[in-house]
Amino acid sequence: MSRDTNTTTSIPANAVVVGIDGSERDATCLAYAAGAATRAGCPLHLLHAQELVTELALSDAVSARGLGTLADVADDGVLPAALADARSRWPDVEITGSDPWAHAERALIEASEGAHLVVVGSRSVSGLERWILGRSSLAVAMHAACPVVLVPAGARTGAEGDVVVGVDGSEHSALAAERAFWIAQIRKAPVRVITTWSLEIVDGMVVTTPENPAWAQVEGKYRDLAERIVAPLRERCPEVPCEIDVGRGSPAAVLAEASATAGLLVIGRRGRGGFRGMLLGSVAHKVIETATCPVMVVRQG
Repeated sequence: MSRDTNTTTSIPANAVVVGIDGSERDATCLAYAAGAATRAGCPLHLLHAQELVTELALSDAVSARGLGTLADVADDGVLPAALADARSRWPDVEITGSDPWAHAERALIEASEGAHLVVVGSRSVSGLERWILGRSSLAVAMHAACPVVLVPAGARTGAEGDVVVGVDGSEHSALAAERAFWIAQIRKAPVRVITTWSLEIVDGMVVTTPENPAWAQVEGKYRDLAERIVAPLRERCPEVPCEIDVGRGSPAAVLAEASATAGLLVIGRRGRGGFRGMLLGSVAHKVIETATCPVMVVRQG
């Protein structure tokens, strides 16, 4: 199979693009991506980037062995094998692939410009329910032009379970909620909207216990905040069951706990510069690193 020098020309429009690298993570990412493509009626595209550092390292070997191209040395068979496997497992899905010479994050970010969705993986850390977000996965989550799904190793990849979305009243969390309702429609699944609070002061006193009447007042305020986002979506999608949960604690901890039974966790980000609002900086990383289900990151704009 020839190598593509351009990461986007061979990718069908509105495709679900999944990054593969020949590791054990590929099977989980492919299963999720194929399911998403099937449900949305989109093509599936497998992208196996050949790192530029490898290209430089192999240049002397190419010259020494008198080979015509770097592909003669570096062709690892990952993409052909993955394509053959995917086409046998999902024969009704249009499946293509490319293996550009580029850093993985750059290739996936460029591919995201015309994609429906980008799917990437993460790996577990020594038996703990935490995941390391590699350079490529983090860069894609932060800068892709379309929604990105990060799939932890061994995560559930089917459409079972609630679609959970974190909201904080911001525009980007409203967009995440809109996406969550759309996905729930396709999956015929419920939506669980979660908003959180940590420190609140009522009448000069810190609210600390559920027995305090102010606790219900605070919860009511946050429930109203979430309801303002959800109300138009309930009207637009009346067939989608929806509940609002108000949790006390850090957003990362509350959302990670919810991910234990969720089919998908949806969070928002603002523009291309990173996470804002409820999911700011290290909190966003913790959400992704501690969630045990696939996490979708939706970009504002």
